[in-house]
Amino acid sequence: MTIQLPRDLETSIEAVVRSGQFASVDAAMAEAARLLLRELKEGRFEPKRAPQPAGMGSIGAMHDDAELLDQITRDIMHSRQTRTLRLPPDE
Repeated sequence: MTIQLPRDLETSIEAVVRSGQFASVDAAMAEAARLLLRELKEGRFEPKRAPQPAGMGSIGAMHDDAELLDQITRDIMHSRQTRTLRLPPDE
Protein backbone atom coordinates (compact mmCIF):
# COMPACT_ATOMS: atom_id res chain seq x y z
CA MET A 1 0.00 0.00 0.00
CA THR A 2 1.25 3.46 -0.86
CA ILE A 3 -0.12 6.54 0.85
CA GLN A 4 0.43 10.24 0.28
CA LEU A 5 0.59 12.47 3.35
CA PRO A 6 0.67 16.23 3.54
CA ARG A 7 4.28 17.39 3.88
CA ASP A 8 3.81 18.64 7.46
CA LEU A 9 2.56 15.21 8.62
CA GLU A 10 5.34 13.43 6.79
CA THR A 11 7.95 15.67 8.44
CA SER A 12 6.43 15.15 11.89
CA ILE A 13 6.37 11.36 11.51
CA GLU A 14 9.96 11.31 10.28
CA ALA A 15 10.97 13.39 13.33
CA VAL A 16 9.27 10.92 15.68
CA VAL A 17 11.14 8.05 14.00
CA ARG A 18 14.48 9.91 14.24
CA SER A 19 13.83 10.53 17.95
CA GLY A 20 13.70 6.77 18.49
CA GLN A 21 10.02 6.51 19.43
CA PHE A 22 9.44 4.17 16.48
CA ALA A 23 11.82 1.90 14.62
CA SER A 24 10.58 3.05 11.21
CA VAL A 25 8.03 5.14 9.39
CA ASP A 26 6.16 1.89 8.65
CA ALA A 27 6.00 1.08 12.37
CA ALA A 28 4.73 4.58 13.19
CA MET A 29 2.08 4.42 10.46
CA ALA A 30 0.98 0.94 11.56
CA GLU A 31 0.41 2.26 15.07
CA ALA A 32 -1.46 5.27 13.69
CA ALA A 33 -3.71 2.91 11.71
CA ARG A 34 -4.35 0.79 14.82
CA LEU A 35 -5.32 3.88 16.80
CA LEU A 36 -7.63 5.10 14.03
CA LEU A 37 -9.37 1.73 13.73
CA ARG A 38 -9.83 1.53 17.51
CA GLU A 39 -11.33 5.05 17.60
CA LEU A 40 -13.71 4.18 14.75
CA LYS A 41 -14.76 0.91 16.40
CA GLU A 42 -15.44 2.63 19.71
CA GLY A 43 -17.38 5.43 18.03
CA ARG A 44 -15.06 8.16 19.26
CA PHE A 45 -14.09 9.35 15.82
CA GLU A 46 -16.24 10.35 12.88
CA PRO A 47 -14.34 10.45 9.62
CA LYS A 48 -14.70 13.33 7.21
CA ARG A 49 -16.60 11.98 4.27
CA ALA A 50 -15.47 12.69 0.75
CA PRO A 51 -17.92 14.83 -1.19
CA GLN A 52 -20.15 12.81 -3.47
CA PRO A 53 -20.09 13.65 -7.16
CA ALA A 54 -23.13 15.58 -8.36
CA GLY A 55 -25.63 13.53 -10.25
CA MET A 56 -29.16 13.61 -11.48
CA GLY A 57 -30.32 11.15 -8.83
CA SER A 58 -30.66 13.72 -6.08
CA ILE A 59 -31.62 17.37 -6.26
CA GLY A 60 -29.50 17.94 -3.16
CA ALA A 61 -26.47 16.78 -5.11
CA MET A 62 -27.11 19.51 -7.68
CA HIS A 63 -26.75 22.47 -5.32
CA ASP A 64 -23.53 23.48 -7.09
CA ASP A 65 -25.42 24.16 -10.33
CA ALA A 66 -28.18 26.54 -9.30
CA GLU A 67 -28.95 27.59 -12.89
CA LEU A 68 -29.55 23.98 -13.97
CA LEU A 69 -31.72 23.35 -10.92
CA ASP A 70 -33.76 26.49 -11.67
CA GLN A 71 -34.27 25.38 -15.27
CA ILE A 72 -35.40 21.91 -14.18
CA THR A 73 -37.82 23.49 -11.71
CA ARG A 74 -39.24 25.79 -14.42
CA ASP A 75 -39.67 22.83 -16.78
CA ILE A 76 -41.49 20.81 -14.13
CA MET A 77 -43.78 23.70 -13.22
CA HIS A 78 -44.57 24.34 -16.89
CA SER A 79 -45.31 20.66 -17.41
CA ARG A 80 -47.68 20.63 -14.42
CA GLN A 81 -49.55 23.67 -15.73
CA THR A 82 -49.96 22.41 -19.29
CA ARG A 83 -50.44 18.67 -18.96
CA THR A 84 -53.69 17.06 -19.98
CA LEU A 85 -55.51 15.35 -17.19
CA ARG A 86 -56.53 11.77 -17.83
CA LEU A 87 -60.25 11.31 -17.88
CA PRO A 88 -62.06 8.06 -17.14
CA PRO A 89 -63.01 6.17 -20.35
CA ASP A 90 -66.77 6.86 -19.91
CA GLU A 91 -66.40 10.67 -19.99
